[in-house]
Amino acid sequence: MDDLLYGESSRSPLARRVQLDKGEVRIGRGRVPVAELNLLAMADAYLRDQWLGGGGAERPLRDLGASRDSVPLTRVSGSSRPVKPRRAAEFARALGELAVRHSGGPETVREQADHALMLDVPLWIARRAASGPAGPVTVAVDRLSARVDVWAEQAWLLQLRAGELPLAPSDPTRSLRITLDRQPVELFLRERYPPHEVVLRMVGQEWILRRRGTYGSRLLREGHEIAEIVKPRKFPSGQVLLPLAEISHHTSEPLDAVAAHMLAVSFGIGDTNGVIRLGADDERRVSSPKRWGKRWPTGAGTCRGDTGLGASLDGWRGGRGGGSGGDASDGGDGGGGGDGGGE
Repeated sequence: MDDLLYGESSRSPLARRVQLDKGEVRIGRGRVPVAELNLLAMADAYLRDQWLGGGGAERPLRDLGASRDSVPLTRVSGSSRPVKPRRAAEFARALGELAVRHSGGPETVREQADHALMLDVPLWIARRAASGPAGPVTVAVDRLSARVDVWAEQAWLLQLRAGELPLAPSDPTRSLRITLDRQPVELFLRERYPPHEVVLRMVGQEWILRRRGTYGSRLLREGHEIAEIVKPRKFPSGQVLLPLAEISHHTSEPLDAVAAHMLAVSFGIGDTNGVIRLGADDERRVSSPKRWGKRWPTGAGTCRGDTGLGASLDGWRGGRGGGSGGDASDGGDGGGGGDGGGE
């Protein structure tokens, strides 16, 4: 019991007691390991007297009550789920202090937060790394808010954002904007029906994502194949985050690798080449105060809390390693299906 940081008691064996120790959060019979929480993002908000919630929304700590109230938990995957401890403010303080300690202390947290601000990639969004021809490529995606960020050490930041227009089924790209180092990049689809060809065009360069078989696509630049992209063959057991697509690079250009991962994580590949893999407009337009306490799935993790619109509507269903309806098996608080994809 020395490890207990927050606890609740009840005479009822069916009560959903919330408890926190140095290793996990327990909600009734469910358990969420501390290692599966995005402690850095939670620590950053806590040090600013805020509490992190769904989709990156924040709420002042002073608004959390001394009695039962919602306190969102943010996972490494960026997903968020609210829990309802009986003493909300006390639970948040205990978890916030634990997050700061695990993240290296206040100075380290602030340094990481400043770096994230410089990149314009919030800490709560999961970062996944892949090997590139000139070093690691980092991929950060949140499907419900329709934002993707991909970068490498020797390449500019490539960003995708949703505009004000709805994501039209016939041509969703008309409501998306892509920038490279803050400069606009043209994005459009060829072919009216799937599988589409996805085209990225900027001054002097053009990339085309084209179907190659049921499970894979190829990326061309100026008519030459520069990468082959396939769906993950399997999900490694024990992993908190789903794997990115498997990409074979045929050039040493870092920007080609960044473009390949941007297209692979934003659009379907193989038979669903060009199908948009971003969330629904009604979820994206939820205001920040309402988003804070909502369940926010991301489709990036292996736990049941990541299933939902961010995972099941991404065009990867029926592919390798899973069925329809969500992510791979649950990492801590229940079971789930597989969405057949990775990224």
